[in-house]
Amino acid sequence: MTATDSTHTQTDAQQAYGTTTILDDIDRTASRSYEVPSPVPGGVVLSMIRANVCGSDVHILHGSHPLVRPGCVMGHEGVGRVAALGDGVTTDFAGAPLAVGDRVVATYFQACRRCPECNNGHGNICRNAYTGWSKQADEAPHFFGTFGTHYAVGPNQAVYKVPDGVTSKAASSANCALSQVYYGCLLGEVSYGDKVVIFGAGGLGVCASAVASVLGAEVYVAEMTPSRLEKVKDFGAHHTIDLSQAADGAARVQLVRDATGGGGDVVIDLTGVPSAFSESVRSARSGGIVVEIGNISPNKYTDFDPGLFTRTGVQIRAAIRYPLEVLGKAVRFIEATPQFPWESLVDADYTLDQVPEALAAAESRQVTRAGIVIDD
Repeated sequence: MTATDSTHTQTDAQQAYGTTTILDDIDRTASRSYEVPSPVPGGVVLSMIRANVCGSDVHILHGSHPLVRPGCVMGHEGVGRVAALGDGVTTDFAGAPLAVGDRVVATYFQACRRCPECNNGHGNICRNAYTGWSKQADEAPHFFGTFGTHYAVGPNQAVYKVPDGVTSKAASSANCALSQVYYGCLLGEVSYGDKVVIFGAGGLGVCASAVASVLGAEVYVAEMTPSRLEKVKDFGAHHTIDLSQAADGAARVQLVRDATGGGGDVVIDLTGVPSAFSESVRSARSGGIVVEIGNISPNKYTDFDPGLFTRTGVQIRAAIRYPLEVLGKAVRFIEATPQFPWESLVDADYTLDQVPEALAAAESRQVTRAGIVIDD
């Protein structure tokens, strides 16, 4: 199929059926087949190339997401190829011409531009962010996630072309892992000479190390699983801290403070472990900034000393999702940093019928990022 002015009719492939992976019940996924839809006006339908397992997908598997529940489609990170463009779509969100066959990444959430949060300039916390992802898969257009043969991208999701020089495997982590920590570094005001402490050496930790180091920071990565610390050295980390050597939370904090000479200027928590939140705050120097990213599950609690926090003057900033334009910056960041082995971030590949195995490998920390090869 070749590109016309702006609208594309269904191809034979689009009239066929595709498959997607749903959360069938807590701790159980299943495959479902649906007719591949036509794109809505302003939207795009993608044929998925690759998807990755994020820590959030593990939380979803266990029922720990407030909106993505049983019956919803799994997966939010990945890269696809344009199968069809909706009415009015001629470019990506950066203004680059867009045609059938182009490889793209898309935000997994939307900014509706019609809620108080969007109106106040906070599209990343749009109250309608998960309007698509939180729908039941049985509801058209069905393909709301990346763990499937197709992905129906809505008009309020941002889409960016993948540069020719960036492989699909390298780009597959852009629309969650890299964009999320890129925003976290911006929110944390990371600058030249800062001591940046990153809690967690998974996919987000590896990406955060790359971004912070390019911004000129001295990067420390702290992790409870020592085997994960090797990879961050390939992505700009200057120091690693093996937290498994510590007996408890107080000892972990002391390890970080000793390594950094009094605490980080910026501390970024990516772990998703509630106790790590309070440890992160205590690992920052007085007047430092803590960026909380990993803890997203509701009704998880940790002890916190507000008096100690107040006396230190530490600032805590929450980074949920990211502004839409950050995804475009993330793709360009990959293109501009060939010194980092971006493909190696995805260090184990699975097929679409091996999603349970991929989720298990991610949860057990056997891999940094589990990839699902769909049509590469």
